[in-house]
Amino acid sequence: LTRSARRGWWSWATHLPWRRTAVVGGIVASVVALLSGGWMAFGRLDAHVDELLLHDRPDPVVEFVDLPKELVTLANYDLHSSLFDLLGREWTDDRLCGEMATRIAGVGWVSRVNFVRRTGGGRFEISCRYRVPAALVQHGDKFYLTDAEAVRLPGVYVHTPAWRLIDGVAKPAPQAGAPWEGEDVRAALAVLSAVQDEPFGRQIIGVAVANFGGRRDPRACHIELMTDQAGGRIRWGSAPGSELEENGVQQKLAILRENFSKTGRVDARHAVIDVSTFPDRYTIPG
Repeated sequence: LTRSARRGWWSWATHLPWRRTAVVGGIVASVVALLSGGWMAFGRLDAHVDELLLHDRPDPVVEFVDLPKELVTLANYDLHSSLFDLLGREWTDDRLCGEMATRIAGVGWVSRVNFVRRTGGGRFEISCRYRVPAALVQHGDKFYLTDAEAVRLPGVYVHTPAWRLIDGVAKPAPQAGAPWEGEDVRAALAVLSAVQDEPFGRQIIGVAVANFGGRRDPRACHIELMTDQAGGRIRWGSAPGSELEENGVQQKLAILRENFSKTGRVDARHAVIDVSTFPDRYTIPG
């Protein structure tokens, strides 16, 4: 048909009321059907995408980005196990980072949580300030790790020369993440810190505090250093900062340095020596 003929046919078809109504109704029905079909298709596509996301969503991966090497073996299990039930959650949950931070803060190895951040693809990065072992504390027949601030770290251990020993503490071990009661552990840690970087440091294997504060014998030495000779002792005296009529820390260290320089031994090759009395020499207890 020519254009003019088609226009004439349309005018004729729509001139009568029933014809106009039928044509318009057919057009409306076609549009509705098309829209309905598109909406249903979109709904099925959306549901399919949701199903794929749910089925293929990545499991959350946690990385402790600044965990010290010496804690990888010691702390890794405690850190990850604290998050175990959270890792089954949808990784896009906005509450997840905050809940992870709360859990991690309760682990005894952690002094402070710096941040927990989601980096995409189900991966989380966690940054913390950690507590690092400074000594092994013996109480009874059990051994516990403490950091330099006298906070007990998680776990119960066997004796090992990998850490210096603190023996003779009065109070039982606190819960992991809590500080030791009393001042004997802190005093022992202060002495260990004083000898840590000395040239003779490797020959000091621990500190004995059984008579700390004179609690067993007021006339006997309060703190003793344990040497790597069997039964070897260096009578140190009082806790650093608590000295009265005895040598200070630097005087004691000077005597021990001279012993090591002259004899190759911090104890001058004696079983027991005392560095608390005279500022320029050690004595051998009679």
